[in-house]
Amino acid sequence: MDNLLNVRQVAFILKVHPLTVRRYIKEGRLKAIMAGGNVRIKESDLVSFNKNVSPNPTEKKVLKNKIVSAKHFTLADPIFRLKGRGASVNLAT
Repeated sequence: MDNLLNVRQVAFILKVHPLTVRRYIKEGRLKAIMAGGNVRIKESDLVSFNKNVSPNPTEKKVLKNKIVSAKHFTLADPIFRLKGRGASVNLAT
């Protein structure tokens, strides 16, 4: 007999938010059952789901070696038009 896990336990195992687990269930990506009004996931279903979702080790290497260019801010960016309390900064020199 498989162990039944609740949404929080599955979220902890997958290292995601519990709402993400509920979204996976709603989308049909993760099988779940209702037991006593609570959502439960079989351990075997979680293992098969995790096999399908886990990226290949080769894909991780490609992502680690990918160079991401940094965005350069200009005075036209909306962040510099924010107004609030506190000290102001004059960027025009």
